[in-house]
Amino acid sequence: MSKSAKEILKESIAIDCLFHGLFEDPPADADDKITVVDLLLNGGVTAISDTVVDDNYPSTFDDCCKLMHNYYLLEDTLPDQVVIVKSSKDIVNAKKEGKLAVIMSTQGADIFERDLRLITILQKLHMKIVQLTYNQQGNLGSGVYEPVDGGLTRFGQQCIYEMNRVGILIDLSHVGLRTSMDAMETSRDPVIFSHSSAKALCGHRRNATDEQIRACGKTGGVVCACPHSVMMNDDQSSWPTVDRFIDHLVHIASVASIDNVGVGTDRWRRSTLRAKMGRVSFDRTLPGWFGAFNDEQKQVQGFNYFDKWESFVEAMLKRDFTEDEVKKVLGGNLMRVYEQVWDKNLK
Repeated sequence: MSKSAKEILKESIAIDCLFHGLFEDPPADADDKITVVDLLLNGGVTAISDTVVDDNYPSTFDDCCKLMHNYYLLEDTLPDQVVIVKSSKDIVNAKKEGKLAVIMSTQGADIFERDLRLITILQKLHMKIVQLTYNQQGNLGSGVYEPVDGGLTRFGQQCIYEMNRVGILIDLSHVGLRTSMDAMETSRDPVIFSHSSAKALCGHRRNATDEQIRACGKTGGVVCACPHSVMMNDDQSSWPTVDRFIDHLVHIASVASIDNVGVGTDRWRRSTLRAKMGRVSFDRTLPGWFGAFNDEQKQVQGFNYFDKWESFVEAMLKRDFTEDEVKKVLGGNLMRVYEQVWDKNLK
């Protein structure tokens, strides 16, 4: 008899490879003493990669540094619950101590401001993951919504050399096909797609092609499937379920391997005023992105809130994932990459 989903989740290091909104208040129907940190820990999550800054609107190195201060302030405010990740060991220790390990990351790299020296500074401030571009053209290359993908720029090449040297993990979600392929050919370290599902199952522009999935696997990296409803099916006539999300996990494993699969939720939300405002703002930069799905249906049915991680594990077990495979998907694969990339200079 296999272990229950509850037991497996309790034993596992569960990592959400793309989160944002850590500092938002929970919705009105939550207990007024509950924070987002509580919701994550109660849901069984060990670590999150939280977006410090993204390139949807312009941001600078100075902006990034000021926003990073908030994370250290959070650690000082909740020392018994939060640890800022400096190495992979911090995630292991957080699991033992019942804390939330917070990985600082970006969605876009305009904060480098065409100055390679800033990469070393950010690494010393414990920026752990950098996405090369957001949806549009950046200094390092082309985003996935750019009409013409010009590939990795010369500055982008130099940034990859430097990130490899200092131990910052490269993220290729939101990155154009040609730019991402150039990046994987250039990087000596594993790379990740922090929140991209399989384009073979849904033609959404943000999903990863089999070519990208295969190349990521060859780097030793991880493709973290994202349960966004709009990224599950071309047909949006019904709200997709967690089982359809698992179809994407299975496909990624079949193209690369089970060692190259992870999860990045891109943040749970309920229909709060802030969520509505964020949706209106984002729709101005990418009209129609949310498709046919409302705020409550942003992610797939059955894996659309903090308390659904156990249900997700149960659904994987029903699909004949072994306990070992479930643990790899939850966070084991990412931990291998984190240790390889982040800890190289500690040895």
